Amino acid sequence: MKTVTSILAIGLIVMSGCTADNTGVEMKDYEQQQLSTSPTTDSLNDMNYETNEKVDNARKALPFQQFDLEIDYVDTLSYEIQYVSNESQTRAVIHEIGEEKISGEKALDQLTPHFMELSFDEDSSEQEVIEDVLQVFGLDETYKEFKLRVIYSNGLEVEYED
Repeated sequence: MKTVTSILAIGLIVMSGCTADNTGVEMKDYEQQQLSTSPTTDSLNDMNYETNEKVDNARKALPFQQFDLEIDYVDTLSYEIQYVSNESQTRAVIHEIGEEKISGEKALDQLTPHFMELSFDEDSSEQEVIEDVLQVFGLDETYKEFKLRVIYSNGLEVEYED
């Protein structure tokens, strides 16, 4: 449960840091939910779904097209968040090692509010990004390895590692 909350916090950090965009679209439809990797009726292989208005608005409001986070802890707990958005589809997956993956709209619903809280952008230092992600997702700072790959809306790809 702690890891799930941490994953949500990371996503929110990333999203809030990238809320400045030129479209003026704001996310108002999403309410923050606690991250959960509890089993769902979603197929683990069914990560894709066609965009609808809610998803489309979320995608436009985010400052990035892709967000891949992997955090490993000494006690073997690991968290992974994958978010990819393009013109035809949006994919979101939350995976806490030892728990089932959640994907699709449920994962997007959980991640979007956290992403919107993120305050970093492509000009932020690596340390600022890491601190922002950990704080927003409520993750423990005693990780063994931190890896984040972000492709910003302008196409710039940046990797943050510690």
